[in-house]
Amino acid sequence: MKLVISSFTIIATIIMSSCGGHKNATFEKEGTLSFKEATYSKWVAGIKGGGAGYNIKLLLDPTHADIKLDSIYFKDFSASLISNGDGLYTSFIDNGQNREVLSPIYKRTPEVTEAPSKKNLQTLFELTGDNAVVSYLKNGNTVYYKVTLTPNRSINLPR
Repeated sequence: MKLVISSFTIIATIIMSSCGGHKNATFEKEGTLSFKEATYSKWVAGIKGGGAGYNIKLLLDPTHADIKLDSIYFKDFSASLISNGDGLYTSFIDNGQNREVLSPIYKRTPEVTEAPSKKNLQTLFELTGDNAVVSYLKNGNTVYYKVTLTPNRSINLPR
Protein backbone atom coordinates (compact mmCIF):
# COMPACT_ATOMS: atom_id res chain seq x y z
CA MET A 1 0.00 0.00 0.00
CA LYS A 2 2.87 2.37 0.76
CA LEU A 3 4.22 1.92 -2.76
CA VAL A 4 0.87 2.89 -4.32
CA ILE A 5 0.59 6.02 -2.19
CA SER A 6 4.18 7.02 -2.95
CA SER A 7 3.65 6.60 -6.70
CA PHE A 8 0.43 8.57 -6.51
CA THR A 9 2.16 11.35 -4.56
CA ILE A 10 4.98 11.58 -7.09
CA ILE A 11 2.61 11.69 -10.06
CA ALA A 12 0.40 14.30 -8.36
CA THR A 13 3.45 16.45 -7.58
CA ILE A 14 4.62 16.32 -11.20
CA ILE A 15 1.16 17.26 -12.50
CA MET A 16 0.75 20.12 -10.01
CA SER A 17 4.18 21.55 -10.78
CA SER A 18 3.42 21.60 -14.51
CA CYS A 19 0.22 23.63 -13.94
CA GLY A 20 2.05 26.72 -12.77
CA GLY A 21 1.08 28.84 -15.77
CA HIS A 22 3.52 30.84 -17.87
CA LYS A 23 5.59 32.42 -15.10
CA ASN A 24 8.44 30.21 -16.25
CA ALA A 25 7.48 30.37 -19.93
CA THR A 26 10.22 30.10 -22.47
CA PHE A 27 10.67 33.09 -24.69
CA GLU A 28 11.87 33.34 -28.25
CA LYS A 29 15.55 34.13 -28.55
CA GLU A 30 16.53 37.77 -28.47
CA GLY A 31 16.68 39.14 -31.97
CA THR A 32 13.94 36.84 -33.31
CA LEU A 33 11.64 39.84 -33.66
CA SER A 34 12.75 43.39 -34.16
CA PHE A 35 10.71 46.51 -33.72
CA LYS A 36 11.39 49.86 -35.33
CA GLU A 37 9.34 51.41 -32.54
CA ALA A 38 7.98 50.04 -29.24
CA THR A 39 6.47 52.79 -27.10
CA TYR A 40 3.76 53.37 -24.54
CA SER A 41 2.11 56.46 -23.16
CA LYS A 42 -0.07 56.96 -20.12
CA TRP A 43 -3.45 58.58 -20.58
CA VAL A 44 -6.10 60.03 -18.31
CA ALA A 45 -9.52 61.06 -19.56
CA GLY A 46 -10.25 64.77 -19.72
CA ILE A 47 -13.21 64.42 -17.39
CA LYS A 48 -13.44 63.15 -13.83
CA GLY A 49 -14.41 59.49 -13.82
CA GLY A 50 -13.55 58.97 -17.50
CA GLY A 51 -10.84 56.37 -16.97
CA ALA A 52 -7.07 56.06 -17.30
CA GLY A 53 -4.56 53.62 -18.70
CA TYR A 54 -1.90 53.01 -21.35
CA ASN A 55 -1.70 53.34 -25.13
CA ILE A 56 0.86 50.99 -26.68
CA LYS A 57 2.35 51.29 -30.17
CA LEU A 58 4.52 48.60 -31.79
CA LEU A 59 6.00 48.96 -35.27
CA LEU A 60 7.44 45.70 -36.59
CA ASP A 61 10.53 45.75 -38.75
CA PRO A 62 9.48 45.12 -42.42
CA THR A 63 11.52 41.88 -42.47
CA HIS A 64 8.86 40.34 -40.18
CA ALA A 65 5.86 41.11 -42.42
CA ASP A 66 4.70 37.47 -42.23
CA ILE A 67 4.25 37.58 -38.43
CA LYS A 68 0.88 38.53 -36.94
CA LEU A 69 1.08 39.74 -33.34
CA ASP A 70 -1.73 38.65 -31.03
CA SER A 71 -1.53 40.02 -27.47
CA ILE A 72 0.61 42.11 -25.17
CA TYR A 73 1.27 41.69 -21.45
CA PHE A 74 2.37 44.94 -19.80
CA LYS A 75 2.68 45.81 -16.12
CA ASP A 76 -0.25 44.00 -14.46
CA PHE A 77 -2.45 43.91 -17.55
CA SER A 78 -2.99 42.10 -20.83
CA ALA A 79 -4.69 43.26 -24.01
CA SER A 80 -5.15 42.35 -27.65
CA LEU A 81 -2.96 43.95 -30.28
CA ILE A 82 -4.78 45.50 -33.22
CA SER A 83 -3.13 45.54 -36.63
CA ASN A 84 -3.28 48.92 -38.35
CA GLY A 85 -1.45 47.72 -41.47
CA ASP A 86 2.18 48.00 -42.57
CA GLY A 87 3.44 46.29 -39.39
CA LEU A 88 1.88 48.83 -37.01
CA TYR A 89 0.10 47.38 -33.97
CA THR A 90 -1.67 49.30 -31.24
CA SER A 91 -3.22 48.36 -27.94
CA PHE A 92 -5.36 50.18 -25.42
CA ILE A 93 -5.22 49.21 -21.74
CA ASP A 94 -7.70 50.58 -19.21
CA ASN A 95 -6.07 50.27 -15.80
CA GLY A 96 -9.31 50.77 -13.85
CA GLN A 97 -8.33 54.13 -12.32
CA ASN A 98 -10.29 57.41 -12.50
CA ARG A 99 -13.67 55.69 -12.64
CA GLU A 100 -16.83 57.08 -11.07
CA VAL A 101 -20.51 56.26 -11.36
CA LEU A 102 -23.52 58.52 -10.85
CA SER A 103 -25.92 56.49 -8.70
CA PRO A 104 -29.53 57.70 -8.85
CA ILE A 105 -31.30 57.54 -5.49
CA TYR A 106 -35.08 57.79 -5.28
CA LYS A 107 -36.24 61.23 -4.02
CA ARG A 108 -32.69 62.34 -3.18
CA THR A 109 -29.78 63.99 -4.92
CA PRO A 110 -27.79 61.44 -6.95
CA GLU A 111 -24.49 60.39 -5.42
CA VAL A 112 -21.19 60.06 -7.23
CA THR A 113 -19.31 56.97 -6.13
CA GLU A 114 -16.13 55.39 -7.37
CA ALA A 115 -16.81 52.49 -9.70
CA PRO A 116 -15.65 49.06 -8.61
CA SER A 117 -12.29 48.30 -10.15
CA LYS A 118 -12.56 46.03 -13.19
CA LYS A 119 -8.88 45.41 -13.68
CA ASN A 120 -7.81 43.15 -16.49
CA LEU A 121 -5.08 41.64 -14.36
CA GLN A 122 -2.68 39.26 -16.00
CA THR A 123 -0.83 36.74 -13.90
CA LEU A 124 1.06 34.92 -16.61
CA PHE A 125 4.33 36.83 -16.34
CA GLU A 126 6.31 38.63 -13.66
CA LEU A 127 7.15 41.90 -15.41
CA THR A 128 9.14 44.78 -13.98
CA GLY A 129 9.74 48.32 -15.18
CA ASP A 130 8.93 48.89 -18.84
CA ASN A 131 9.23 45.23 -19.85
CA ALA A 132 6.39 43.67 -21.82
CA VAL A 133 5.69 40.33 -23.46
CA VAL A 134 4.25 40.03 -26.96
CA SER A 135 2.58 36.83 -28.12
CA TYR A 136 2.16 35.64 -31.70
CA LEU A 137 1.52 32.41 -33.57
CA LYS A 138 4.37 30.49 -35.16
CA ASN A 139 3.67 27.15 -36.86
CA GLY A 140 0.36 26.92 -34.96
CA ASN A 141 1.98 27.43 -31.54
CA THR A 142 1.79 30.53 -29.35
CA VAL A 143 5.22 32.09 -28.99
CA TYR A 144 6.23 34.73 -26.43
CA TYR A 145 8.79 37.45 -26.99
CA LYS A 146 10.01 39.84 -24.31
CA VAL A 147 10.42 43.48 -25.35
CA THR A 148 11.22 46.70 -23.48
CA LEU A 149 8.83 49.56 -24.20
CA THR A 150 10.02 53.16 -24.26
CA PRO A 151 7.83 55.80 -22.60
CA ASN A 152 6.49 58.29 -25.14
CA ARG A 153 7.10 61.72 -23.65
CA SER A 154 5.33 63.75 -26.33
CA ILE A 155 2.41 65.91 -25.26
CA ASN A 156 -0.68 65.85 -27.43
CA LEU A 157 -2.44 69.21 -27.31
CA PRO A 158 -5.78 70.05 -28.89
CA ARG A 159 -5.73 72.18 -32.01
